[in-house]
This record gives sequence, structure tokens and C-alpha cells, in this order.
Amino acid sequence: MDHSDFTTRGEHRADRAAAWGRINAHYFGNLAVDRLEDPELEADISAFDVGPLRMLRIHAPAHRVRRCGSVTELPMDSLYKLVLQLQGHAEIQQGERAFTLHPGDWSFYDPRVPYSVTNFERMDLLVVQVPREQLRGFKVPSLHTCEASSSNAQGLYAVLSSFLRSLAGQLPALPNGVGQPLSETVIGLLASTMAAHQSEASEHATLPSVLRARVKQYVHAHLAEVDLSIDRIALAMRCSKRYLHRVFEDESISIDRYIWQARLERCHQELSERAAAKPMISQVAFAWGFNSSAHFCRMYKKHFGEAPSEFQRRRVQAEL
Repeated sequence: MDHSDFTTRGEHRADRAAAWGRINAHYFGNLAVDRLEDPELEADISAFDVGPLRMLRIHAPAHRVRRCGSVTELPMDSLYKLVLQLQGHAEIQQGERAFTLHPGDWSFYDPRVPYSVTNFERMDLLVVQVPREQLRGFKVPSLHTCEASSSNAQGLYAVLSSFLRSLAGQLPALPNGVGQPLSETVIGLLASTMAAHQSEASEHATLPSVLRARVKQYVHAHLAEVDLSIDRIALAMRCSKRYLHRVFEDESISIDRYIWQARLERCHQELSERAAAKPMISQVAFAWGFNSSAHFCRMYKKHFGEAPSEFQRRRVQAEL
């Protein structure tokens, strides 16, 4: 998966603190960064675009990041932030509350509210930046693994932690085409965790938004199966087909169209990545849930503006 790497290691020791501040400002805004130890300040960030999400793998010595109340607006204020502790331990303070993170713990919070994150030792983090638009319709709470009390919530927190920890280790080796389904999985798990949190707090869960995220997650998990249909999704979600259509009313496309568009995107990606091997177009189509080569070709041309054979020919010529 394409990514950008930044490091202080190539800087003169006297310039590393300033360089680390610039790197943090690029991804998190103009926050205060306090070094706690390690005069060497050897730190690295790798940034990945995973669908609409940005994921950052950070290795750094002990330090503190602060957003003060005097900071009124930052370019990153359109994002929510999830921090997964992979190594080391940390403390997040926001308002009058404090949350401790040990390896495997994560916190999800609104970075517009003044906060500080203190890493007490050299650490390894995965930071996930989630555009607010992706959680449109949700009542978004702060979530912290140390606050999960019920077995349902604890299980969901653990599943998301396990998924993100595995993903953090595999990101550099993954193909670019899996970014969208991976982001849908993360958002779906986050939505389910929010629903469990709201249930614990005896609040009303915003069911349409939660269900919409879960449906998208389910679609990407079963996209290659020919029998994926609204009937099957409704059965899996334990709701009616009419209600499924209703929860997608705020989307730009219907649920049917969402399924077919996702399949087309997967086929397009596979044809692009395997251009040199010249795979049979029908085999690619059948592998992603189409049961008619002619139907696939018509839909592909309508969506991408050219027939799959034309795209394949153009890609092969470009690689010669």
C-alpha cells in the first residue's frame, strides 16, 4: 500500500526537535510537543491512506502532545482520532478525565476538545484519523477500552483492537485496492462499539447510522459471493428489506447500486494489478460475484467509461 515515510534520523541532533514538531504539525495541526527524554529524538511516522481513513504508524521516544484551549481551530478539526497503543504506556487527558493506555488499548475521541497525550516511554502507536462525514448521523461519544464494563462492550473493544493491531503490521504489504473495504470494516466495528456504549449508558442508539455502517461492512466481507442480495443482508441484519432501503435514503446511491459498484471497483483493481498477466475478464467478473460476463461488461463500461477489454489493452500497452 502506498505510504509516506518521515523520520528525524537524517537531521542534525540539534534540529530533530524542530523537525519532529513540523512532522506532527503536518498531520495533527500546530500542537505543543514536549520532549520528556532521549536527546537523540529518533522518531518515525509512516502515513497510509486507507479508503477515506488515514492511518499513521508512529515510533517515538517519550513525549507529550498538547492542544491548549487557546488553539481555536486547526486544519485537522474535520477528523476524529483513534489511538491504538502498540508498545509503551500512555495517558490521555481531556477535560477533567484521564485514561491510561497499555499495549492493546485504544481511545477514540474528538481532538477539537483540548487534550494532552503523554507517552511515558518509547512507544509504538497506530493513529486512525476518521473524517467526521464517515460518522454522519451518529451521536459520537469518546470511547476508551478502560471504560468498557459489560461483556458485550469488552468483546467489541477487543475485536477492534485485535483487527487494528493485525492491520498495523500488514499495511505496507497490502495492495492499494483493499483500502475501501478495510475502511468499511473499521467503521463498521467502530459503529457497533458505539452502539454497545450507548446501550450501556441507556441512551438511544442512532440505529439507522449504526445499521448502515454494519451493512457496508457485511457487503465488503461477502462481496465475492454470488448470492449476496438485499434479502440475505436483511436476514443477517434481522430487519426488513424496506427498512434497509430506508437507512440508505441519505446515501448518494441505493443499497443495490452500492453492492454492484463495490464489485466493479474490485474487478477494476484486479484488472489493473494483474495487467501483465492478462487474466480472463470473465474469470475476474465471476470471482467478484457477477454471473454474466456480458452484464459485467455493460456495467463496467457504464461506470468507468470504457469496456474492460479496452482498459486491459491500454494497461498492457502502458507497461510495455
